[in-house]
Amino acid sequence: MKYLIWSFIFVNTFAHAEPYIPNDNDVIATSSTPLAATLTLQELATLFEQTQYAGQTESKQGLLKRYLEQQVNTSDDPEILYYYARVLQREHQFDEALAFLARVKELSPHHVNAALLTANILMVQGKFDDAKSECLNLIGHASIETVTTCSLDAQSQTGKLEESFQALKKIARKETMSLNTRHVLAEMAFRLNKPEQTIDYLATVNLKNSPVSLVVLWADAHLAMNNLDTVLSTLSALLDDSANLEDAILLRLAQAEKNKVDNQSNKWRLKLKERIILRELRQDLFHASDLTWYYLTIEENQSKARYWANINWKHAKMDSDKQLLKLANDID
Repeated sequence: MKYLIWSFIFVNTFAHAEPYIPNDNDVIATSSTPLAATLTLQELATLFEQTQYAGQTESKQGLLKRYLEQQVNTSDDPEILYYYARVLQREHQFDEALAFLARVKELSPHHVNAALLTANILMVQGKFDDAKSECLNLIGHASIETVTTCSLDAQSQTGKLEESFQALKKIARKETMSLNTRHVLAEMAFRLNKPEQTIDYLATVNLKNSPVSLVVLWADAHLAMNNLDTVLSTLSALLDDSANLEDAILLRLAQAEKNKVDNQSNKWRLKLKERIILRELRQDLFHASDLTWYYLTIEENQSKARYWANINWKHAKMDSDKQLLKLANDID
């Protein structure tokens, strides 16, 4: 049973990468709201922000991708190319996303968001020195906090976690730090086995209007502190329709439900099992991390946990992925 304890020690894969979204005809969640024929850049930015929130990462992804595919074929606007790269990143088409980001840089050499997205993808690919260089290239074009957060995030993946955490704490003021810096600090604290500090960093965050990756981090920290009722009540209230909850959020609900003493309900475990069956039928490689954690913590299956952990490692090389691989392979 040791992996039931360790399941709350390591951050879920792709802490900053957004979850994979199946094609429109494959999505579990559906949307009946079509996109406008033409979106302003502000409307596009708002839509992207909203589609990071719980229950919305799948519902409009296919529509959004088709819209941008039409736009990139007729436009050299660096913003359109950047947003399309974000769509590709969400689907974990990392090399394709980097190619579009390279085009953005040709058109707009100091495009801050393109550089940050490039660094993020390079980190997921395990190219931490390249990611840090990408961050440092922003000096003079982005705030000190932005550059420092980006570079220390990359550095923390190279065996310098404590050093990076302390350095970032020194430059970030809790009252004024950006959501991204707050997210990175909270994640670093969690990786250092300090879940109480993670909870403190995220205490003022509105989970309904936060990226799914941040919601998952919040849940992992509370699970590590055995705040099971908090996880169950908070995550279940994120949406009226739980069918649209992302796999990673369903997983945390199922973990809290399973570990709650004298709990007779298996509501969340049944919902998650239905999703897992679907993912396995499709051989959905983009949910390999969630599948690994499922077979470590919910339906304990040594061979399946190892299988999916190795699949995950082929696609993601961050420290959390390394720890997950080790955990799956260390099962007795």
